[in-house]
Amino acid sequence: MSDNMEKLQVAWISGMPRSGSTWLSQIFASSPVVRLKFCPLFSYEFKNALDEKSSADDWKKLFNDVYRMKSEYLDQDYLRKKGLVPTFLEKSENPQHLVIKSTRFHNLIPHILRLHDQIRFIHIVRHPCATIYSWLNNPYEFPQQADSMSEWRTGECRKTGPGEFWGFDDWKKVTTQALRLTELYPNRFRILRYESLVRDTKKCTKEIFEYLEIPYEKQTNDFIELSQSKHDQNKRSVFKNQGLNKDWVTMLDPSVVSTCKAELSGAELEQFLEE
Repeated sequence: MSDNMEKLQVAWISGMPRSGSTWLSQIFASSPVVRLKFCPLFSYEFKNALDEKSSADDWKKLFNDVYRMKSEYLDQDYLRKKGLVPTFLEKSENPQHLVIKSTRFHNLIPHILRLHDQIRFIHIVRHPCATIYSWLNNPYEFPQQADSMSEWRTGECRKTGPGEFWGFDDWKKVTTQALRLTELYPNRFRILRYESLVRDTKKCTKEIFEYLEIPYEKQTNDFIELSQSKHDQNKRSVFKNQGLNKDWVTMLDPSVVSTCKAELSGAELEQFLEE
């Protein structure tokens, strides 16, 4: 193994689908010292390669293999070809940071943290109603034949394989786990509010880059400004007008909104209802 691989720093961006993780991951990708890879365990090359029984050596090998692997899916070339994510020209030949972005396999996160004592997580959390509304109205992710009022809570229509987390019940489960992990691993697991990232993107980015020992450079600053300077209607695009999308307030079924708020009111997850 090369010296570069021995020094490789691994970070993992996690979050429920439609929580802003793609935009956040491209902020990381804008750094010349970061190599971004998309959900390895869902890729063709490493499909379901590891599970709860995998060893520390298994995970270390996966990170090293993923770092080296060139793949249209892992590298999100299919989005880049459509102009939905940018091409960053300034890149180190062998970046020292591997950043993995995944909205799946949340069940494996406690095992990864326990086995790999250097990895650090950024877990992005978005208002549950905004997350649900964004999912239900995304033609790429919500099956056309599915009934939104039957699926918003369980997300069963999307659970076709291991590692899938969809719907309000999973939002609660995954977010509760994230709170516990911040207590268990205060130096290696951090929650980032999507709403905070939108409101003060540069400040949040500088804080999480410092946490991960990634320098904040001009290319990142330029991408943040560009990503918020124009609006692409495509749901997969990272180019969106600055400001929170609050369509869910008037467009999401009122019974869904009231149920979410009622179940979270007075509980530790209530903090994520702040808009």
